[in-house]
Amino acid sequence: MIRLENDRLALWLSEENGAVIGLQDKRKSLRLIVSDARTVPFRLELEQGFVSEFRSFRWEAESAQDGVERRTLIWEVRPGLCVTGRVELPRDGEEVRFTCEVANESAEPVLSLEYPVIPNLGVITENGESDFVAHSFATGFLVRNPMKHFAADGPGFRFMPYPEGFSGATMQFFAYYGKNRGGLYFAALDGEGYAKWLNFYKNGNGLLEASFIHGCEDIGAAKGWRVRYPCVVRLLEGRDWQEAADLYKTWAERQFWCAGGKLADRDEAEKGVWLLEQTGAATFGVNAGHDRTKWLKTYREAIGTPIFHILGPDWVHTRQNFYNGVPGGLADWFPTTFHPANLACIRGQGDRFAPFEFDYLFNVRGADGDQGREAMQKFPDPDRMKSVDKYKFPLLCPAARYTRELHVERDRRLQREAGVDAIYYDISANNILKHCEDPAHGHPAGAGKTITDAYRDNYIRTKEAMIREAGRYVPMGTEMINEIFLDVLDYYQARAGAQPAAPLEGWPLRDLLKSGAAELIPMFTYVYHEYGPVRLDGWGKLTEEIGSLFYYTVARTYLWGGLYELNYEYSPMEQLDGEENRPDEHYYIFEPRGYKFSDERARYLAQYARLRTGPANKYLAYGKMLRPPEMEEDGGRAELDWFQYNCAKDFKEYNDTGTAAVDAVVRAAWQYRNESVALFFANVTETPRVVSFKLDPLQGEVRWSRVLLHRSAEGEAEPFAAAGAPDDAAETGNMRPLDVRLPIPARSVVWLELLP
Repeated sequence: MIRLENDRLALWLSEENGAVIGLQDKRKSLRLIVSDARTVPFRLELEQGFVSEFRSFRWEAESAQDGVERRTLIWEVRPGLCVTGRVELPRDGEEVRFTCEVANESAEPVLSLEYPVIPNLGVITENGESDFVAHSFATGFLVRNPMKHFAADGPGFRFMPYPEGFSGATMQFFAYYGKNRGGLYFAALDGEGYAKWLNFYKNGNGLLEASFIHGCEDIGAAKGWRVRYPCVVRLLEGRDWQEAADLYKTWAERQFWCAGGKLADRDEAEKGVWLLEQTGAATFGVNAGHDRTKWLKTYREAIGTPIFHILGPDWVHTRQNFYNGVPGGLADWFPTTFHPANLACIRGQGDRFAPFEFDYLFNVRGADGDQGREAMQKFPDPDRMKSVDKYKFPLLCPAARYTRELHVERDRRLQREAGVDAIYYDISANNILKHCEDPAHGHPAGAGKTITDAYRDNYIRTKEAMIREAGRYVPMGTEMINEIFLDVLDYYQARAGAQPAAPLEGWPLRDLLKSGAAELIPMFTYVYHEYGPVRLDGWGKLTEEIGSLFYYTVARTYLWGGLYELNYEYSPMEQLDGEENRPDEHYYIFEPRGYKFSDERARYLAQYARLRTGPANKYLAYGKMLRPPEMEEDGGRAELDWFQYNCAKDFKEYNDTGTAAVDAVVRAAWQYRNESVALFFANVTETPRVVSFKLDPLQGEVRWSRVLLHRSAEGEAEPFAAAGAPDDAAETGNMRPLDVRLPIPARSVVWLELLP
C-alpha cells in the first residue's frame, strides 16, 4: 500500500495499480472511501473511448524535507503512451493535491484524461439521510442523500463540462458532506480557463465517485500535454455548502476575472448604473416587431419602477425565430424591423431595452453562406461529447476570422441604427462546449482554452465598439453565466429559480427537484455577487393560472440578489381587455391561453421591485451574501402549487403541474462593504408567520450596535428592540446575542438593518 499521511488526513493508494483506495479524516475517525473493489487509477480517452488498462506501473516517493509528502505514479499505457500522476500532502495540511500529464509519442490521438478518480465513497451520516452533494452545475444545486437518489445510469453529476453554465459547471468546485459530521471539498484551481469536467456520480460498484476530466488542448498523433493546474481534495467539517464556497471564494477572488474590483467600487462609466440601481423588474421575449405598447404600459403602471425589456428575436431584416430560421451574414440582419411604437413607449416611460440575438447560430443558406460554412464549429462525435447536451445547433466557431469580424460589426451597426440600451446573447459562450476540431480556424484541434479566450475577446471588442458608438456604457448579457466571463458581462438570464415551474437548465435533476430531493442554491451568487453580474430569473407571468409558487419564486429571486423576469418566449402575454398577442405574430407558434392579467400579482411583484430600487438596493445590488441566521423558529413549510405551460410543446415540462414544499419564510443576509448588514425575511403565504433566532454581535465583518426594522419596501425604518440587549450596549460595546422574535405579515417582506 502506498500511504500519504499526517495528523489530519490519511490517503492510501494501491501498490498494484496506483488507484485511490482509502481516504480518512483521522480527527473524526471518518473513513470516506469504504471499499477498494473495482477501482481504476485513471481513464484515458482515446478515439475508441476511455481506457484504464496499462502495460506497467511504478511509483516513486520523494523525501519530505519541505514539509510535503510526494508520490509520483507512472503508468505505461502502451508503447509511446504514458500517464503520470503526482500526489502531494503537506505535513500540516488538510488537503491533497493532484497533478497529471500525458506523454504521447504514439500515432494515436489522446482526447482527455480523467484524473484523479476518487472512487467508492460511502455514506457519511446514518443511511445518508443528512448527506448532501453541492455542485456548481448551472450556478448551484444541492442534492440530499446522493447515495439514495443517484443511480448508475443517472441522475448525477457525470460529464459536467467547464466552463459551461447550462449543462455543466459554472465554477470549478463541488462538495460532498454529512451535516456536522464531515466531508470533502473538490476543486480545480485553474485561473486560466482550460476545458475540464467536474464529476460526482454513482459508479458501477453502487458507491459514489468524484473525478476531474482534463481536455487535451491540441489533439493529434504524438501530442500529449501537462495539466497546468492542481486538483485538490480537502476535508470539511460538514457545516453546510457555504463552507466549501468560502474555501473556493478565497481562491477565486484572486483570479483575473475579479481583478476589476467589486461593483460598488467601480466608476459609473464602468457599470450599468441604471440596471443595478434603477431597474425593478425585467421582461423577456415581448415581440420586437409588433406593437405591444398596451402590455408595456400596463407592466410599467402596475409595477411602478423602471423595467428592463429584453425584446424577442423578431427584429432582424430576414428572420430569427424558434422554429424555422436564423440570419446568416450582415445582409440578413439589417436594416432592423423594431416596431417604432414599442421603442417610443419604452423610452417615453423611462424603461430600457436590449434586443435578443442568437449570438453564434448561423444560416449557411443565407448571406455570406460560404464564409459561415467554413467558420462552423466542429464538435466531437455525439458518442464522445461528454455532456448531457449534444450541441446540435449550427454554431460559428468564435476563433474563426469571419466570426470575429461579424460579431463586432453586427452589434456596432445595431447600436448605431437602433440606439439599444444593452445587448443580449442567447445560446452563446455560457452554454456551448469549449471545443472545436477544425484547425483551419487558426487554433489546434480541441482548443478548449483557445475557444474560451476567443469568446472573451469577441465580447470585449464588441462591447468597446458599442460603447464608442453610443457614447455611454452599454451592458452586455447572456443566457446563463460562467465565472470566466465575470469581468465582461453585466447580467444573465437564468430559469432555475422557478424550478420545477421552468424548463431548461436543471432539467437532468427535474424529478429530484419535483420530489424535493434536490434544490437550487445561490452558490454562484454567494461566491461572486459583489463582483456582478445581475441575475434575471423567475420565468413568470402575472396570471393566477401559474399557481401560488409564484410568490415564493418572486421573493427568493429578489432576496438572492436578482431581478424577477416575466417571460413570454413560448406562450402568450397576459390577456388585457380580452386580448392576448397572436401566435402568428410570434416567433414561436404557441397555444392561445386567455389567462387574464392579475392586478394582485402585479402588486405583489411591485413591492419587491420597490425593495430592489429603494433603501435595500445597496445590499441587493452591491452586497456580499452571508449565511442567514440559524432559525430557532423558522416559519414552517408551505405547499404551493404550480403549472408550467411556458415552454416548447415537445418538452416534457409542457403543461406539467404539481405542488412544491418550500420554506414559508424566505430569508437572506447581505453585507454592504464593511459598513452594515441586512437580514431579509419574506413571508410567501397567506397567513402571518413568526421567525425566531439569536442575533450575534458580529455579522460578517460588521460589529453592530444598532438595529433598524424596515416593515415595507420603501417606508421609514424604526429602531428595533430585542430581548438580551443591555441599555448601554452601544456605549460599552458589551453586546451579547439578542433573542429576536419577528412577526411577518402575509405575503410581505420585512428586514433588519444592523449598523455599527
